[in-house]
Amino acid sequence: MNLRKIKYSRGQQISFVVLACFIVTCFLINQSLKNFYPHNNQYFSPDSTLLTKINQFEKGLDSIEWQREKDFKPRIVKILKREKFTFDPNSIDSIDIIRLGFQPYMAHNWLQYRRHGGKFLSISKLRSIYNIDTLLVDSLKEYITINSTLSETKNDTTKYKKKLFTQFEINSADTSILCQFPGIGKGRAKMIINYRQSLGGFYSANQLCEIENIPDSIIDNLIPFIEIELDSIKKIDINKASIKRLHHHPYISYYQAKAIYNLRWDKKHNGTIKNLEDIQNLKEFTNDDFERIKYYIEIKEPN
Repeated sequence: MNLRKIKYSRGQQISFVVLACFIVTCFLINQSLKNFYPHNNQYFSPDSTLLTKINQFEKGLDSIEWQREKDFKPRIVKILKREKFTFDPNSIDSIDIIRLGFQPYMAHNWLQYRRHGGKFLSISKLRSIYNIDTLLVDSLKEYITINSTLSETKNDTTKYKKKLFTQFEINSADTSILCQFPGIGKGRAKMIINYRQSLGGFYSANQLCEIENIPDSIIDNLIPFIEIELDSIKKIDINKASIKRLHHHPYISYYQAKAIYNLRWDKKHNGTIKNLEDIQNLKEFTNDDFERIKYYIEIKEPN
């Protein structure tokens, strides 16, 4: 191949010249930088002063690590030897409670009960403390002494207060009447009234035991003073009530409400139930279920 016969255009020639100039310029710049910044091949070697500071710093880290282990070392809890001695639960202090073998949190609950005015009139009351070791309480029965005058005073006060109470009608009583009885404040009085409204009224004083968050002991003190007028109970007309209305009653489940509605519209009744005993025969109702709801359902005569 004869290179002399190859011809380049004007533009190609200019491009070759520019490229050659660029390569030469880069080479010259590289050489000038090498002369201006001489290359040092010696390795870095720290002096003795720097080595001393490094050693001191490492020793400081060791002391910090030792201090950290010391600060976060698990505590060793010393377990006191369990003792048995005569005590009054109404006057014993926290140290003696722990000496008896109870845990510190049990002693805290014990004293908290006393700070809120609680008195231990019997061993059973001591067993009712939150999270108390009942087995340990039972093992200390012979060492527990309760001030007899405190128990007599409490009983006399209770008898005296009971004499001040009067009979009242539960289905018409308001919060002011209910709050006169011990253990019933505005909150619990409102619970009783709300439950009475959802039922339509009480037919028995024992229904108060169905209310949550009211202890049976308070209800037992209240029941002897209750009077009930059954005529004041609001009843549901089963020939007009919908499934939703029937199910709204606390004693009637959804399936029972649906069974009553279907009974009303079967071929035999055709929209009208004439006897409440027909409901008693439904498989969805037991005898106890019917005894509860019979006070709240009725059949009204058509106008």
